[in-house]
Amino acid sequence: MRPRAERRFLGDFDKPRVETQVGVRKPDSGLRYADVLVIEDGALGGRPRRVETFSFKSRELSGLKYEALETQMIEDASEALRYYGETLDIRRGSLHSLLPGGSEVQVPRVRLIYEGDELMPTDVNMLQRAVDATESAVPGVEVVFQ
Repeated sequence: MRPRAERRFLGDFDKPRVETQVGVRKPDSGLRYADVLVIEDGALGGRPRRVETFSFKSRELSGLKYEALETQMIEDASEALRYYGETLDIRRGSLHSLLPGGSEVQVPRVRLIYEGDELMPTDVNMLQRAVDATESAVPGVEVVFQ
């Protein structure tokens, strides 16, 4: 693991524990599997345990006009927040020892990560406007292109 200052993601974590395909449950959406769940494994110093989720999308966005791009991204971000954000009940038993208050955790940020390269729009300004509009419309979700 890289030092905090060198991390593109997870800079807020002292000792991140990265888990894949973690079962999480919410009353309104049922059981889902987060692509990646990151939980603070280090000392807390009286703070609540930090948890973030990542949702990865491989979606053809390169041919979309701005309105369609923004609509699709807002839909994806809303879904990611609905399934993997806010309050989650972590179902993986091996993580419960990190959660002394029970299996429910607050997830302040979901990262929606799109596959880049030929799948993303080539108009960088249009793409940035769509990212800004999405993050404004769906607080708690950060949109990233890889």
